[in-house]
Amino acid sequence: MNLTLPRYLVVGLLIIAGAALAMAVGYWNINPSSFNTGKPQTQTDRPDFYIDNARILMLNEQGKVAYRLTTSHAVHQVDDGSTHLEDPELLFYRGEDPTPWLLKSRQGVVTQRGDRVDLTTDVLLKQNTDDARQLTTSALTLFPSRDYAETDQPVRIEAARSVTTAEGMQLFLNDGSLKLLSTVRGQYEVR
Repeated sequence: MNLTLPRYLVVGLLIIAGAALAMAVGYWNINPSSFNTGKPQTQTDRPDFYIDNARILMLNEQGKVAYRLTTSHAVHQVDDGSTHLEDPELLFYRGEDPTPWLLKSRQGVVTQRGDRVDLTTDVLLKQNTDDARQLTTSALTLFPSRDYAETDQPVRIEAARSVTTAEGMQLFLNDGSLKLLSTVRGQYEVR
């Protein structure tokens, strides 16, 4: 029994097989990253966990509260161990003084060891006392273990009847001493 297929069927099967082969080769040559429309992920964009509405309490060696940190969203990064914060609010207690310093901003980054906190965007710093002085700037770096904060950005200090502006400052939180670095201007309202 001799089985021969009609010529048009053989040609059709060869065309279908050729088209399938061409599609298979084309599929394997497609670069999958060309379909990635989002932001390319870099080494520093690899979180391993996040926390919403975080409340962190840090104690000193004597077991007393060193600071309280609240944030609406915290993301811990794998590669450098830093934690990125949204809307952080830090109550920073120093020494025997029961009145904490309040630091707020829109964004912040805490290093892996917690020895540096970089606050950015609408930074507010004040000590909750009766004189209600407050300091605002666009960026501030806090070194908690040294009780020290600094910035090289423009600073505005508002008190009950005065406003002082400067470029850059250094603040020693233990004794509250403040050093304004340059272009210092003051305005005092007389009543």
